[in-house]
Amino acid sequence: MKCLIVDDEAFCRDFVATLLSATADCHQATSGMEALEKYNAALASDEPFDLVIMDIMMPGMSGHDAAKAIRHIEKEQKPAKRVNIVMLTALNSSNDAMESFCNAQSAAYLVKPVSKEGLFNVLSKLGLMKR
Repeated sequence: MKCLIVDDEAFCRDFVATLLSATADCHQATSGMEALEKYNAALASDEPFDLVIMDIMMPGMSGHDAAKAIRHIEKEQKPAKRVNIVMLTALNSSNDAMESFCNAQSAAYLVKPVSKEGLFNVLSKLGLMKR
């Protein structure tokens, strides 16, 4: 599984990458804009990401806006499959959850701090990991 972890906090990126190190080829981005650059480069090289794990609250482009941009790119470029997007947030807000699912079209939503069990359960439900 090829995964892009997007968070402006290095500790959060590194923690998720460590959790996934045995099961995924993890790449990291520090912002929504960098995530789009890496997503586009992966599509162009015909090695797309299977999973994007993205923080919602980041300076500049929010995770929601970056996820919407990824969905727009998919609509235009029509890759063989859509990437699974899992949104991360420090706030357990129903508004964030609705925005993630409805507007950003994410597959799942996790509240920080992320636990190994919670992350693996989500990935299992998405068919990206066997439990």
